[in-house]
Amino acid sequence: MDNLIFLIVITAALSLLLNVLLKRWQVESVIGYILTGMLVGYAFDLSHNSSLGLIAEFGIVFLMFTIGLEFSPKKLRRMKREVFVYGPLQLGVTATLFFLLGEWLFELPWTVNLIVSLSLSLSSTAIVLNLLTKYRKSGSQYGRNSVGVLLFQDIAVIPILLLVSILANDHQDITQVLTTTVIDAVVVFLILFLGGRFVTPYVMERVVGTRSNELFVGTLLLMVVGAAHLAHELGFSYSLGAFLAGMVIAESDYKHQVEADLSPFRDLLLGLFFITVGMQVDPLFVVGKLPQIIGVMVVLLAVKALVLLVLMRVFNNTKNSVKTALLLAQSGEFSFVVFETAQANNLFMDPQLGQTLIMAIVMTMMLTPFVFRYLDRITEKLVPAAIANEEPDEAVDETVQDHVVVLGYGKLGGRVGALLQAREIPYKAVEFDAANFRQARKRGEPVYYGNAGRRQLLEQMHLTQARAVVIAMSNQTRISLVAQSVRSLAPTVPIAVCGSDRDHCEELVEMGVLAPINILDQGAEALVQQIDTDSG
Repeated sequence: MDNLIFLIVITAALSLLLNVLLKRWQVESVIGYILTGMLVGYAFDLSHNSSLGLIAEFGIVFLMFTIGLEFSPKKLRRMKREVFVYGPLQLGVTATLFFLLGEWLFELPWTVNLIVSLSLSLSSTAIVLNLLTKYRKSGSQYGRNSVGVLLFQDIAVIPILLLVSILANDHQDITQVLTTTVIDAVVVFLILFLGGRFVTPYVMERVVGTRSNELFVGTLLLMVVGAAHLAHELGFSYSLGAFLAGMVIAESDYKHQVEADLSPFRDLLLGLFFITVGMQVDPLFVVGKLPQIIGVMVVLLAVKALVLLVLMRVFNNTKNSVKTALLLAQSGEFSFVVFETAQANNLFMDPQLGQTLIMAIVMTMMLTPFVFRYLDRITEKLVPAAIANEEPDEAVDETVQDHVVVLGYGKLGGRVGALLQAREIPYKAVEFDAANFRQARKRGEPVYYGNAGRRQLLEQMHLTQARAVVIAMSNQTRISLVAQSVRSLAPTVPIAVCGSDRDHCEELVEMGVLAPINILDQGAEALVQQIDTDSG
């Protein structure tokens, strides 16, 4: 136990030190995690620690759950070309080319070659989505292209993992294996679907009614881990159960708060996952095989980038095609998940080749943040000015711009919402009281359940694109905390709020709030008038 605690302290301290140092050069934390894993794994010989790998796998489990939350029919319809045209073409063409290269260069068994080819065709959802969100590029055309391809790849991970199980049982009758797999998959889906349709809403309403954040988070953890365990017991990956559970919650009224509450667990466990990825890298092997590793990395990047460039150019202008190709050229975390599953099923290649591929993938992931940082500059170098000037600017999603965010939707917030509707000003609202939230939803108003003090929830309200933020709450401490959170996320967006007294108003002014209104009786009208005045 003492050794374990010592290891945890050393790993956490080294990770903190590396990431603080790397942040000075604006290097993404995923690189710090991988380097931490490399150093700790080499120093303590932890490359084969299966217990640590199992814990880290739950980083992918929570990632798959949050990906499942994004699979609403509305979003898929809106991005049908990006998901269902770009995605299948990219995966199919890239995997085919990698399969042919595997046959030619390494003469791999076809089963292993197929799994490796599909794995290398996947890009890094964790890195790319984080970069697009952090730098607010998700709404750009190349951002939409990238998100669409990644969404399809995330869907494809599930059948790829099922394929691993089928290929591992090639000594059995294929019809029997397929039948058993399909039946088990249907059982998992029906249990989670029926539970999500009839049990989950009942449970969530009761939990939300308690206004206890601890109970809410505990219920979510039970759902994610329970769904993952159910899938695992029936012979599937933990990720499949978590993904289906996310899809079940995607259409619920609590989606945004669910994502906000689970993101700390996801981020922490994903960090641990990338540390374990680094632990799989043997520094001595890297030094001895560096030319081969670099060669594999270059081929990997070149094949994926060229396929994406040609594919995207059919549907997009040259600039967006180049940006999409560069952004998705790496392989990602799901490659390791598939490799681990294949290895557990005795479906893998020569250890040296496996180590070379793993290191090449790690290097492509480490390059991605740097490529993204200089994406515009690289594109300018690659795309002639004459062509770039003739092409239209990239499209931006206008559906989440110039809106008002109303935080708190009780009596005051509801009145603010009514006035905004009357003036045809688009808005989104957040309310933590279950009764107020349900009443507003019944009236068809754009209100989301959640705690307005949660940073992740506020990010989902697209504060930086908002016209203004209205804090419609009565608790003085709560108003101040929410105002601080809003200002830290959106330094320039106007904040309108009703202060409880003169001292409170002065405190709010120091936080950068618009001149706070100390007239609670006429608060709604005054707040909306203040927004109009400031916007005008």
